[in-house]
Amino acid sequence: MQMIIAEKSTAAETIAKNLSESRLTSKDYGLVKVWATKINGEDSVVIPLKGHIKGVKYPNKYKSWNYETLKEMVDAKLEYADAAIENIDVLKEYAKKADKVIIATDYDTEGESIGFEAIDVVKSVNGKIKVYRAVFSSLTKSELSDAFSNLKSPDKNLSDSADARREVDLILGAVLTRFISLSAKRLGNSYLSVGRVQTPTLTFIVDREQERRDFKPQKFWSFTAKLELDGAELIAGYKDEKIFDEKEAEKIRKIKNAKQAKIRSISKKMRTVLPPKPFDTTTFLRSAAAIGFSVPNAMRIVQGLYMKGYVSYPRTDNQSYPPTLNLKEILNELSGDRRYKGFIDKILSSDLHPTSGKTAKDHPPIHPVKLPDQKLTPQDLKIFDLISRRFLATLSDPSKEESILITLDLGGKEFELHGSKIIEPGWRSVYIYSKYEENILPPELKEGQILKVKSIDEIEDQTTPPSRYSQGGMIKLMEEYRLGTKSTRPDILSKLMLRRYISASKALIPSEVAFAVTQSLKKISPELTGPKLTADLEEDMNKIAEANKKKEEVVDEARKDVHEILNDLEKKKKEVGELMHQALLKQYVFGKCPLCGHDLKMIISKRTHKRFVGCSNYPNCHFAMPLPQSGYIFISPQTCPKCGLHEIEWRGKESKRTYIFCVNPACHEKDEKKKVSPAKVKEAKNK
Repeated sequence: MQMIIAEKSTAAETIAKNLSESRLTSKDYGLVKVWATKINGEDSVVIPLKGHIKGVKYPNKYKSWNYETLKEMVDAKLEYADAAIENIDVLKEYAKKADKVIIATDYDTEGESIGFEAIDVVKSVNGKIKVYRAVFSSLTKSELSDAFSNLKSPDKNLSDSADARREVDLILGAVLTRFISLSAKRLGNSYLSVGRVQTPTLTFIVDREQERRDFKPQKFWSFTAKLELDGAELIAGYKDEKIFDEKEAEKIRKIKNAKQAKIRSISKKMRTVLPPKPFDTTTFLRSAAAIGFSVPNAMRIVQGLYMKGYVSYPRTDNQSYPPTLNLKEILNELSGDRRYKGFIDKILSSDLHPTSGKTAKDHPPIHPVKLPDQKLTPQDLKIFDLISRRFLATLSDPSKEESILITLDLGGKEFELHGSKIIEPGWRSVYIYSKYEENILPPELKEGQILKVKSIDEIEDQTTPPSRYSQGGMIKLMEEYRLGTKSTRPDILSKLMLRRYISASKALIPSEVAFAVTQSLKKISPELTGPKLTADLEEDMNKIAEANKKKEEVVDEARKDVHEILNDLEKKKKEVGELMHQALLKQYVFGKCPLCGHDLKMIISKRTHKRFVGCSNYPNCHFAMPLPQSGYIFISPQTCPKCGLHEIEWRGKESKRTYIFCVNPACHEKDEKKKVSPAKVKEAKNK
């Protein structure tokens, strides 16, 4: 009998159903469902894991948090302890009667580590069992059949790379998290977290917010002219979009009564816009974020689609389809959906010339492999559609587009009309998620032509601070600075949100605690908040995977780095604690009371145990606002645009979705008599 070990239950079911050669049965062992059938002529069982079945941990003697053990922890030997007892028991039971085990986890460093955990369990009861590895990038019947007909050996170097990352992250994270939390007197569930990847990532977000706070707005003026041609209105802008010199603005004001504009020149440019490159993980996540998905949610959905066999493996650095990928087979499969059929017929009418970007040795770019044969949620369908249309776009013709620049003489000043239109849509027809706005100008415009001026409008404005990082933009920045891996980056953002360091909104806003943690660490130990330490470690992980460095060597070097950082922090222990304390006080403040100007805080009633927003000036001031009584609440760094109070991020106990809203009834109240003016809140805030 052969054992086939999959990473998750959905993948196990897909593998069993696609490879089954006889009656397929299943048996439940608690929460573990095992599938039995014949595969490649052999009696087989497909056994799911639930990710890692062993967890790396410190010995129990380090369970208590105290300063005295921190240096000892840096060099302490770590343990790998059983973490998924039910799965381990099932593996042991079947290993006793099996003669072969095939690892069919995801083919990457993490999947290989999980596979070796299973191998260790199996060999603990059957030392003679033969071990093989099935390598695949999608869970289609054809690719699985090929993988199981061409079995390979597991790769210990890949596994060691993942284990080195786990060990280094635990050592650095546990030791420095304890130091910061002890300094801030934050223990239990309210500890302050520090991490090898999360801290430099958080520092980028905090630094951008600091740029915004330090930003000095600059006044500028802009001018537009409303023109008329045969009843149609055209909008022209002054040649300099922003004018910072008031003397120059005054000169333009003098032509406000001009009645005519003369066309000086017309310039047309044709350009060919190539189709987009295939999706790697980063470009997929950025595109999903651009259409409204959070990065963690997009990753969760695409992973689910992969395990159901609908898309290829979603963790890849590759943007070039390998020659072995049967593009026509995928096109024929997708043509069963009428939304895609017309585009596919056009693609297949000529030779295939897909676009390509960077080439990596791991998995092919993310692409569809099969139309869903079961009902999907609207979110799942949208992600599948995004991936399918991107795939079709990479095989489509370029887009041909025309841009037009018309210069106008208006009272001796130069204004401009800009036009754009698509001549041949090409790939834009199928890839509806690309943004392109046409501005079609009348074709009869000619040089020397006189246009009627209806009005010249002036806008006085100020420059705005740099925008906050979006979730998609942060993923790109992390890739650029080699922070984390394609697999871990979405999880890092999730952790920063769950640990209340950043808002769960599309624009990433850091909390006051995030400022305190990163800025104190930056002063004392800048290497921990900068990207270099983490990037160098990632490079070492790659060297382990390529057999150019040993796991033990990398972990020992990291221990030395942690010792140096810890020594620097201990010298400024008191300063770190004070910074944290001040930030923590701010964390629970919504803003200023609209009645008396004191702080508004989240309060839990000693009598009723209900939570509400109350004034810190009580009993002199009785102003209060209600809060949701169930679920989880976090005072968001994001402020309400109406009243300026901090909004809350609320999530129900059984919900995965986070809602962000203002608790001030004035911002929602329709009855004018019941309103507490948002203007009063803003006025109090500025006192």
